[in-house]
Amino acid sequence: MKGNWIVGVGVAFVGLIANFALPTFRSHSEQDNCAFGPVSNADYRAYLLRAKKQLKPIPSFAFDGDALSWRMERLFEELSERQPSIFARLAVMHAVLRATGAEYRNTNGNNADRGRSDPFAQAVSDGETISFNYILDINKLWVFSPALREAWIVASLAGPRYTRPPGPLYPREVGGLGFIVHPPDPKGWPFGYQVRQDGSCPPIPASDLADRYSHPQAEVPNGDH
Repeated sequence: MKGNWIVGVGVAFVGLIANFALPTFRSHSEQDNCAFGPVSNADYRAYLLRAKKQLKPIPSFAFDGDALSWRMERLFEELSERQPSIFARLAVMHAVLRATGAEYRNTNGNNADRGRSDPFAQAVSDGETISFNYILDINKLWVFSPALREAWIVASLAGPRYTRPPGPLYPREVGGLGFIVHPPDPKGWPFGYQVRQDGSCPPIPASDLADRYSHPQAEVPNGDH
């Protein structure tokens, strides 16, 4: 009987470790097969390699979402080098998020139409921002959290109708990007929001809309806004 008890505890312990470790080491490598218009997959992977070298995990027992937001924004600005091309900046955005271990889920998935509309066309006509939604298992950042482990990250792209940021983590200007991190606490997520899986790569704008998201917007005549 004692031997059976020991075996049972051992099996339970192994199961607990597996339940913690397997999701942590799941890479979703298919999400690194993306290309962004003229930005090839090889170009994207070069951004990803640079992002991984600079975004080193900091072991901790506590997760600081705002600190991660600022780290990602600084890295994004450094890698994108304020390129005007929306395609290059979307590639850098995805590379920075993937470097943290985040998994792309959907774009505008919590909008009224559940993200079914073209997000770039919608932001031109009646929206202000485009929300690229990601999920991050914070254990991938060496934060030990076996229970509450999924943070929701929104990469917010300011569209042509954008006026001013509603908070410090939001984009500062049209064409800009901000990273908003919701910690892995269900009470901290907006009520009723879900982050469902819709694809592996963020969408890109049609060629006739790309210039509306150029950055900096000083290059775009005011009459075009």
